[in-house]
Amino acid sequence: MTGPTPLTSLHGLPFVKMTGSGNDFVFFDGRHVPFDAVVTPEAIRAICNRRNGIGADGLVILEVAKPEADVRIHYFNSDGTPADLCGNATLCSTALSAALGLATDSGMTLSTPAGLISSRLSAGFPEIELQPVTAVRPSMPISLGVGERAVGFATAGIPHLVILCDDADAIDVAGLGPSLRHHAATGPAGANVNWVSPLPGGRWRYRTFERGVEGETQACGTGAVATAVLLSSWGIAPLGTVIIRTSSGRDLSVTLMALADGTPGFRPTLRGEGRVVFRGTIEKILATD
Repeated sequence: MTGPTPLTSLHGLPFVKMTGSGNDFVFFDGRHVPFDAVVTPEAIRAICNRRNGIGADGLVILEVAKPEADVRIHYFNSDGTPADLCGNATLCSTALSAALGLATDSGMTLSTPAGLISSRLSAGFPEIELQPVTAVRPSMPISLGVGERAVGFATAGIPHLVILCDDADAIDVAGLGPSLRHHAATGPAGANVNWVSPLPGGRWRYRTFERGVEGETQACGTGAVATAVLLSSWGIAPLGTVIIRTSSGRDLSVTLMALADGTPGFRPTLRGEGRVVFRGTIEKILATD
């Protein structure tokens, strides 16, 4: 009897499953796991498969990066493609790096393809300082749908469309997301797409269609940052802290400060969840292709 091929190179590898407000990841400690065994697109897709693998929105490998930084983050989307940055994966990386003794919880430097990130644990929650967001377009040549009020663009490590709407929960994210994610106005690589609407008490609700996952995720850290940036650029949320409710029901906190040299843009800090769900060892995972 024939069937999918077991990925024998994964057998016996230890992993950690983590979640950042429902945005979930499989983590590997690069000191103990061979890099080449887990970063092939075939292995990533199989590990992240929710029916036949561990299941995740993405895969992360942490490795010692001194003297450049304390830890280097290698992040891959569930479709096997690498990404320069994932906000919630970086929050999780902060928590796990401290737990593994790779860095101190009071402050660490993380190396990503999007630049160096300073982070720490604050009252038990990870907090990261992202690179300045200067690529901001408050309006985009994209038609608005029913109940949509504005659409803008910001690069918060990776590119994001942000659409202000009356009720994010009423949006057909699965139906509208694919075409907007590939819209020509966002550039050749496309962008994540976020819909945001107001909640009582000055908070905001958002939902994200995430490229590389090619579907809606429960949360998106860089999407929360881009959303806060556009809300401020539109003049409907002030500089300071913006609280954004994710689809998991948990809140992400984004604090925006003006750049010290007066350059147009924002210096963002993101605070949220970085929780270990379980630890395990891979027994048998089958190729999904």
